[in-house]
Amino acid sequence: MTIAFAATEDVLAPGQRATLPPAARALYVRSGRVVIAHDGAETTLTEDSCALIAGAATLAGDGVVWGFEATRSMAAPDPLRTVLHVTLPRDPDAPLLLRADRVDFPPGAATPRHGHAGPGIRRLIAGRLFAEIGTTHRRIDAGETWFESGEEPVVGRNIAPASAFVRCMVLDPDLLGRPTFRPDSAEDAAKPRAVGYRPFFDTIVTLPH
Repeated sequence: MTIAFAATEDVLAPGQRATLPPAARALYVRSGRVVIAHDGAETTLTEDSCALIAGAATLAGDGVVWGFEATRSMAAPDPLRTVLHVTLPRDPDAPLLLRADRVDFPPGAATPRHGHAGPGIRRLIAGRLFAEIGTTHRRIDAGETWFESGEEPVVGRNIAPASAFVRCMVLDPDLLGRPTFRPDSAEDAAKPRAVGYRPFFDTIVTLPH
């Protein structure tokens, strides 16, 4: 059994609306101001803020919204909204933990080699990173998106004055309130992480139909 997990982008002009299908999703406002209508209520987000929205939703305002969506549907991804799409081996009827945060790299920062206790999608807000993900080495520029399964060892190096990314992870519910960081060795465990974290939410959800 599998679920879909995707990074999306919605660009709204004044007076424009976007209707989002049912999902458990993190919505991060990259720029502007956006009003999210869902379940008869409204949530207003401004730049660099993020909220968990479960179910269908409508966006209105003026801005750019980055989404991270977990869904039951295995339908083909929408090419007009989808930035990255993966499938994860999970029971779509079982609860899952959705966690979103922002990670900031000061000048010269590099993480220890590490993995995580679950998969996630990241998108670089600003700056530039050089990343080792398993056997892949790549430069990541602002706006780019990448997936980490959590199993392959990762090292992130800041090669800009400052860099930051937003991250959303799909985790087992027993990780609620617990860190996912897994040092690759005892030597890595002794190294400073050298980055700052700003949590947005850490919530157990069930995927909507």
